[in-house]
Amino acid sequence: MTAPRPDGDAHEPYFFLSYAHVPPYDATDGTDSNRWVEKLFRELCQHIMHLTEVPSGAAGYMDRELRTGDNWKEKISEHLSTCRVFVPLYSPRYFESEQCGREWAAFLDRGRGRSDPGLPTPAAIVPAIWTPVRLTAMPAAAQAIQFNHVDLGTRYVEEGFYGIMKLARYRTHYQAATMELAKRIVAVARSSPMPRGHIPDYTAVPSAFDDHTPERPITVTVLAPDEDHLPPDRRPYHYGRKPQEWDPFRTSNGARPLADHAVDLARARGYLPEVGALAQHAEALSAKEPRSPAVMLVDPWATTMDDCRESLQGIDLPGRRWITVMVPWNRDDTQTMANEARLKACLRETLGNKLAEPEAVPDVPTLDSFRYTLPEVLNRASQHYLKRAPAYPPAGPSTDRPRLIGPEE
Repeated sequence: MTAPRPDGDAHEPYFFLSYAHVPPYDATDGTDSNRWVEKLFRELCQHIMHLTEVPSGAAGYMDRELRTGDNWKEKISEHLSTCRVFVPLYSPRYFESEQCGREWAAFLDRGRGRSDPGLPTPAAIVPAIWTPVRLTAMPAAAQAIQFNHVDLGTRYVEEGFYGIMKLARYRTHYQAATMELAKRIVAVARSSPMPRGHIPDYTAVPSAFDDHTPERPITVTVLAPDEDHLPPDRRPYHYGRKPQEWDPFRTSNGARPLADHAVDLARARGYLPEVGALAQHAEALSAKEPRSPAVMLVDPWATTMDDCRESLQGIDLPGRRWITVMVPWNRDDTQTMANEARLKACLRETLGNKLAEPEAVPDVPTLDSFRYTLPEVLNRASQHYLKRAPAYPPAGPSTDRPRLIGPEE
């Protein structure tokens, strides 16, 4: 699977920048929350261009370089297969991201197969701090890396790149840290590059952060058919081999399941998401007492199918507000919009009680809207779960309640 890297592979990127996407604070104002990461990336590339003979466009890679028509999964897998150095941009969100964990694991697979805690981490991983993260809050894969961040400056260690690039008084610290990181990337790319290795699909690799689990569970149920069990009049373009691969907002850039976006957003907020199809979660969702807060991602087409409607009878009941429903309506999906009236009638008939709840989101028009709305949906489902969750007293005999006593007593 791997091969030694000969000298002169000038068009292979020196580094792959792996970072956690930050959702917009307000999806309506058009602000790009990740523009500062791109600024850092471009300045690193400029430094590497001056320090080496690398041709234009080959200094580094980050996923913002994807263009309309690109297949994002293939492009990222291709660059993870050929980059010399992997640069993870540490932040609390980074280690909660399933996407970032898979990029890390796929890069390791090139050199020695699946990540093994008993083996040394390749020198070709050169981490950088975006925002500070405690060592104890990192997964084992990151804790195993021996990297002296102090070489990039004490202010950088204290604030991370985000902190020192945002404040004018730290400009010289930012310039020094950026140059030092670029030098480190070049040095490692020349002395200890990762051998070439073909990664056909990085999303099929288990995350390197599997040991890093948030404490708050939440259930994410995908209510959608798979491509082999579609309604008779539905095209398979938005579906996959299993319901969890449903991608209602699929574009020419390729498919990424909506459930994957939900997992990243949930983990970034300290939740431990369990993703599954309705068949896997129906029993737990129908239970009288809640087992965890839950979000149901509903494909309107699924509610036209008899087996799905039967499974929802025990879920669509009043007073079960720890289960929240979200319904994507992609206005660019012409087949769905042509059947809008019929699909909405099926939704009302099947999930009328859930859709009438104030927490429900019956119309999610875009992927950006989904990313913006889901965090609040998770929060509301959790609040209702905590109101209804069973409380278990500690083991052992009961004790009298303590009381305050006066000085005379």
